[in-house]
Amino acid sequence: MRCNQRARFLLLINMLGFTAGLCATPSYAGDITLVSIGPRIGFGEKIPFMGKEQKYYFHLYDVAATIKRPWSWPLGESTWSVDTRLLTSAGLLTGGNESGLIMTAVPVLALSGWKGLLTLDAGVGAGLFSNHTFGVQDFGGPVQIVATLGAQVSPFSHTYAGVRIQHFSDAGLNGSSSLGVDMYIAELGYRF
Repeated sequence: MRCNQRARFLLLINMLGFTAGLCATPSYAGDITLVSIGPRIGFGEKIPFMGKEQKYYFHLYDVAATIKRPWSWPLGESTWSVDTRLLTSAGLLTGGNESGLIMTAVPVLALSGWKGLLTLDAGVGAGLFSNHTFGVQDFGGPVQIVATLGAQVSPFSHTYAGVRIQHFSDAGLNGSSSLGVDMYIAELGYRF
């Protein structure tokens, strides 16, 4: 059991190191800019996309900001490009008649095209929970791994709408009894 936890911890460190390495590549460097900010609302089903069956239905209410990191790569002569971003959020997570504050910081790789009309992103980062026990469901600790996959459309200038799947988990680092949660999130906000 202890070797399994050590292997998971090393996998986590490798994933975060790989993500940081991608974000630190000096080529194609530009400015750090605020891309968007807006409210999000999410819900967690008892039967998740990833992980085990949940004990409760969870709800998430937060505000997210996306910051464009200075590294990007154009994809040939097209209008498509890959860039690095930092997705941050702060808000409230409720479930099992309990609630707690949550903050996340997730480095993501974003594929953008059609002059910003469509953006797809994916990344792995960290979350900080003020409460990690909701009824009988225990996330395992106040620090969680956050994996995310999202899609946004921006049909009008300075607005966006999107959907996102976000998974919170400690990857078994605090024991096999800990249980994460998948959140299905709707986003709407202002694009700079």
